[in-house]
Amino acid sequence: MKNIYLFMFILFIGCNTSKENYRKHINLQGQWQFALDTSNIGIHEKWFLLDLKDSINLPGTTDLSQKGFKNTDTTTMHLNRLYKYEGIAWYRKKVIIPETFKDKNIQLIIERSKSSKVWIDSILVGESQLLQSSQKFDVSTYLAPGDHYITFQINNDLKLTPYGNVHIYSDDTQTNWNGILGKLYLEVSPKTFISNLQVFPNIEQNKIDIELEIENQLNFKNLHIDLIIEKTINGKKTTLKTKKIVKPYEPKINLEYKFNEAAALWDENEQPIYRLSTVISNGTIKDSKSVNFGMRTFSVNGTQFSINGRKTFLRGKHDAAVFPLTGYPPMNVEDWIRIYKIAKNYGINHYRFHTYCPPEAAFEAADQEGIYLQVELPFWGGMESDTIAQKMKNEGIAMLKAYANHPSFVMFSPGNEIWSGHEKVEKYMLQLKAYDNRPLYTMGSNNNIGYVAPRKYSDFFVGARVPNQGNTSIAHTRLTHAFADAENGGILNTQVPSTEINFELPVSTLNMPIISHEIGQYQIFPNYNEITKYTGVLRAWNLEVFKNRLKKAGMIKMDSAFQQASGVWSALCYKAEMEAALRTKGFGGFQLLDLQDFPGQGTALVGILDAFMDSKNVVTPEIWKQSCNDLVILLEFPKYCYTNTENFQAKIVVANYSNKAITNILNWEIKKQDGTLVKQGTISDLKITNGGLSQIGELNVNLSSINNPEKLTVNVAIPNSEYANTYPIWVYPTTATIETTKDIFVAEKLNNEVINRLQNGEKVLLFPQTKDVDKISFSGHFPPEFWNYGMFKGISEWVEKPISPGTLGLLTNPKHALFKNFPTEFHTNWQWFSIVKASNSLILDNTANDYYPIVQVIDNLERNHKLGLIFEFKVSNGKLLVCMSQLKKILDKPEAAQLYQSIISYMNSNDFNPSNHLTSEKLTALFNNN
Repeated sequence: MKNIYLFMFILFIGCNTSKENYRKHINLQGQWQFALDTSNIGIHEKWFLLDLKDSINLPGTTDLSQKGFKNTDTTTMHLNRLYKYEGIAWYRKKVIIPETFKDKNIQLIIERSKSSKVWIDSILVGESQLLQSSQKFDVSTYLAPGDHYITFQINNDLKLTPYGNVHIYSDDTQTNWNGILGKLYLEVSPKTFISNLQVFPNIEQNKIDIELEIENQLNFKNLHIDLIIEKTINGKKTTLKTKKIVKPYEPKINLEYKFNEAAALWDENEQPIYRLSTVISNGTIKDSKSVNFGMRTFSVNGTQFSINGRKTFLRGKHDAAVFPLTGYPPMNVEDWIRIYKIAKNYGINHYRFHTYCPPEAAFEAADQEGIYLQVELPFWGGMESDTIAQKMKNEGIAMLKAYANHPSFVMFSPGNEIWSGHEKVEKYMLQLKAYDNRPLYTMGSNNNIGYVAPRKYSDFFVGARVPNQGNTSIAHTRLTHAFADAENGGILNTQVPSTEINFELPVSTLNMPIISHEIGQYQIFPNYNEITKYTGVLRAWNLEVFKNRLKKAGMIKMDSAFQQASGVWSALCYKAEMEAALRTKGFGGFQLLDLQDFPGQGTALVGILDAFMDSKNVVTPEIWKQSCNDLVILLEFPKYCYTNTENFQAKIVVANYSNKAITNILNWEIKKQDGTLVKQGTISDLKITNGGLSQIGELNVNLSSINNPEKLTVNVAIPNSEYANTYPIWVYPTTATIETTKDIFVAEKLNNEVINRLQNGEKVLLFPQTKDVDKISFSGHFPPEFWNYGMFKGISEWVEKPISPGTLGLLTNPKHALFKNFPTEFHTNWQWFSIVKASNSLILDNTANDYYPIVQVIDNLERNHKLGLIFEFKVSNGKLLVCMSQLKKILDKPEAAQLYQSIISYMNSNDFNPSNHLTSEKLTALFNNN
């Protein structure tokens, strides 16, 4: 008897009652009996009546408890699970129902699981295939006071959920776990109880409309209803005046609550949270239900979004449920707050959840942090099945019931890149929109890769291009694509860099907001020290494979340098992406892919943060926020490279989507790298309204005072604020001709004459021609490789499109003597565009392990070639410098002419003394194109 009382005490630890909650909870978390059912015999053998031999803790997964089969697959397509299991698993627990629960309504709540069946003792009471909201079972009939066994059959077989490689269960991200997550409990209430409570804010009329659904098994004719509202602002709680109502019973009762004072409005800047507790009663019988809500209106305003009537701009981040330690998203608010705070530190105000919906905790945290959420149904593919369409509708209704009260839930998508069956999608999306019009709806994220027009029900469009301009860059809504999707990868790899690129033409083609889909995707080389961080259910065996390839290539010590160089360059490309969107008049926003790494789909390390949301130290949050904030100062100028006979001309434009107008001054300055001031100025009496773009001035600076090659930095800032921005430009002195000397022989082909000259001790500058090295080199690719080389190489071959060169930018030593007259950083920057585009990088795998080019092209983590753009050798008695860029053909570009001149000056100096020796035979073999 003592043990029974102790067990009942433990069960009731989860119970809570208060003036707002008249329900009781029996917490079912803890140890459960457990068994795997690999042969699907459990129902036939009635395992729901048997003691199961193993045990497991819930909430949890089979991975966390190391159940299933030890994984030996070292695929490089994604992170690797230590233990894998797909199929049926059984969970069984004894519970004791007290006498006080007699004749009550009892609901069994599973916050998150996979396809499930539930038995109470010997009776199958229900099943559910909901993946993205709580599974609820009415067990009132089956749980009379006394001892009972609850048994779950959880089946994560993907045949039950054939929705595509969606992130609610993909091993590319959170894994296809088996188990139960989050809250797990019995909820007990009177037989007449509130089954659903929804709040519809109306800020124009300073009120809320309330929908109250009631199950009335006690057949009450009238109900007393109390509406109790508590407001929390900055941690301070205030209880508003209670409204008391007497209403005849109806299954759905519509009510309203008018505020006595102006309601506090929720947005990304301020997060007042209201909590409505609705109490229904009849005599001594009482029930209550409470929900949080925010007073806000998130709406469409022409081609942009508005929050509470003020235009806003979505600075979004893609989220694919990347949580390597657990293999699933956090189920508590604290962890989500930590995640959102990191994102906000980089200027993010919006999250797009790719083919999944996060748990309740993510919404609560977003409410508190002011993050606008787009959630998606778990679908990615062609909607050809009526059965799947019905399942998506069921998921959608459940998601709206569960989460739509949250002010952060502002946007709803039926999935990612839906390529067919749009009529079926439209049918159930219209039904969802009719059911609940609080969020804005779209037809999918990047359907048909942006080529299909939005349906009439769409409130906004998410795409990488607009559909009616064909396969041209003018239709693009982002700077970079895969080679399979756009010619040569799109704008950033094909157009001369400038800060004037925008997407105004795409905006003009649609009468709704456009959000650019998954912008960036710039791959960064990994630092393999990260491998040690994977101590949970997922291990980075994919990274270990790539690490061994780098080691085999003789460059194992270069991973950190490669990460820094490719990472800083990636951050600069992301800057260009975000600013192109921000400078577009009437644009809706962007969704990054990504602020953090995506460890799946071929291992796509595309984030400036790693998979754990830790910094790679390639860009600071402060620098990143210069281009990703509620107010961004933008300079618009046509090019980055100038001669000293030109003027630097730029427009100063401010994208102000903050909650305030700016009346201040703006300072600008142009400095040399050593800090010497070239020019400065102030623009006074600023009147920058919020809600769009304002041109506030122009710069026109004569560059004739720049007598030497210089990288200049243009700084703009609003004093006493966080708002500032920085742009580089390069200025070169005008040179009529390249000053060469007789003792440097310039050649375009490695032939006998070159070999002879080297054997005779001469200096040779070699510009190999593309046709002579096409099989042993890679053509110049300016931005870092898009997403993942292996994945899109296969796709390009499949669709018979060119294959990307697959490189990740340059690694140089700025202090090398060759760069005395050509300012550069250790990474790619905008002045390298014409040089890289006119180049091929030569494979130098057969050189010594300790040999590195002066300018190395960083290869992707799959191939790990040692690639040279500029490199040198001592050959016999001579000295050879090889430049793989056709500088002689692009001397109209001042940066190319300056690099050529810098090479000549270097070769004429005593610094030109290659330390690596190569025989004539090895040199010839290096250039063997067969």
